[in-house]
Amino acid sequence: MGGGSQAKEHPWEYLLASACAASINYPLWRASAVGQSGFRVSSISIAGFGKIPPTISTYLYAFAPPYKGMLATILGMTWARAAIFWGSDYGKDILKRM
Repeated sequence: MGGGSQAKEHPWEYLLASACAASINYPLWRASAVGQSGFRVSSISIAGFGKIPPTISTYLYAFAPPYKGMLATILGMTWARAAIFWGSDYGKDILKRM
């Protein structure tokens, strides 16, 4: 934040930025969770592209339905990121005043 702005003046901006980051990163998080669980995604065939290798299929699978749990995951990641970054900046402001 530029100038004399303080974190406590911008809680909604922290929440919005965190929601954008969580939404963008959700497919990557899902692909990572699939890989860590040991689940193997078989090759996917896409019209016009042919057969996609299994290494890339995991990421394509992350963008595909079902979207069960997506909202809860994104809300959790949003809340966590906003709390961490807002709290960090707010705490910095408090320490500067001491």
